[in-house]
Amino acid sequence: MTQHLQKNLVNNISDTLRFLAKPFSIAIMSLFVIITTLGTLQASASTPTVNVVSSIKPIQLITTAIVGDLGESTILLPPTANPHNYQLRPSQRALLNNADLFIWVGPELELFLVKVLSTASVKQISLIQALDLRPERPTIHHNQRHSNENHHHDDHNQSETNDNGSFDPHIWLNPALAEEIANVIYQHLSVQYPTLEPQFNINLRQFITQLHIAENEVAALFESKNQIAIYTFHEAFTHFADHYGLAITGTITQTPEARPGAKHLSMLTQEIRQNQKICLVKEPNFKAPYVESITRGTEVIITTADPLATNIDNSATGYFEFIKSIANSFYKCSQ
Repeated sequence: MTQHLQKNLVNNISDTLRFLAKPFSIAIMSLFVIITTLGTLQASASTPTVNVVSSIKPIQLITTAIVGDLGESTILLPPTANPHNYQLRPSQRALLNNADLFIWVGPELELFLVKVLSTASVKQISLIQALDLRPERPTIHHNQRHSNENHHHDDHNQSETNDNGSFDPHIWLNPALAEEIANVIYQHLSVQYPTLEPQFNINLRQFITQLHIAENEVAALFESKNQIAIYTFHEAFTHFADHYGLAITGTITQTPEARPGAKHLSMLTQEIRQNQKICLVKEPNFKAPYVESITRGTEVIITTADPLATNIDNSATGYFEFIKSIANSFYKCSQ
C-alpha cells in the first residue's frame, strides 16, 4: 500500500512538472522569436537601400551592374523617348525627387533637365562634367586603351568632336568611357553608402572584367573588315565608330528632331550617288521618309542600330548585350 501511494505521488509530481514546463517552454520560444525578429529588423534598419535613377536606358544598364542587388536602379525617361527634347510628367518628377542619386549625361544631351534640376534637391551626377570631357581631348582607340590600361585615370578622359565642330554626347557607346562611367558611379555610391562599398567594389570589378571580354569580342568582328561607306541617321555613333577604328562617311541629319534642309539633302544625294554601294544605319525610334529619295540609284545595305538600348533588358549584363547589338548592326556594313 505504501509503495502504491509512493508511485502515485511520483506520477503526480511528474505530471505537475510537465504541466509547469509547458508554459515555460512556450515563454522561452516566444522570447527567442522576439529576439530573432528584433535582430532582423535592426539589421534591416542598419542596411541602407540604394535608390538610383538614371536619365536614359544605356546609363541605367551601367548603373544596374554597380548597384546589383543592393537596391533599385530605375530609369527616368521611357526607353523610346527622345532625350534631346522631353517634358516630364508629375510622376516622373516625383521619381526624380525621391531618388538618392540621379545620373544624367549632361545638357549636351538632355538640355531640358537643366531647368528641372535647378529646382530639385536630389544629388546628381552629370557624366560629361564628371569625366571632364572636352572637345580638345583626344579620343583613345581600342588598341590604345588596352596598351595603356595601367595609366592614370586622366589618360582615359576623352571626347568626340565631329568635323562640323559639334560634340557627340552619346558617350556610353564607347566602352572605354563606359568603364569610366561605372567608376564614377561606384565612387559616388561608395561615399554615399560607405558600409556597402565592399559590395559595390565587387560589382565594379565584375563589370569591368565582363566589359573587357565583350570589348575584345566586338573588336574581333572588325579585324578583317572591308568597310563600305557608312551613313548614319544622326550623329550618335561617332564614339563607337572611332573606338573601333570605323569611318562614318556622313550623317543624314544633325538633329533628329527636325527634317534636314533642302540644300543639305541635295548635297548629300550627290555625295551618295558617287558611291556604288553604301551602308545606311537607321534608328528604330526615328522615322526618315526622305532617306529613300536621297539613296535612289545606289545599292544600299540597310541596318538598324539603337543607341538608346530600347529593347535591352535591364540587368547586370545588359550593357554587354547592348554594345554587342550595336556591333552586329555595324558589322553588316562590312563586305
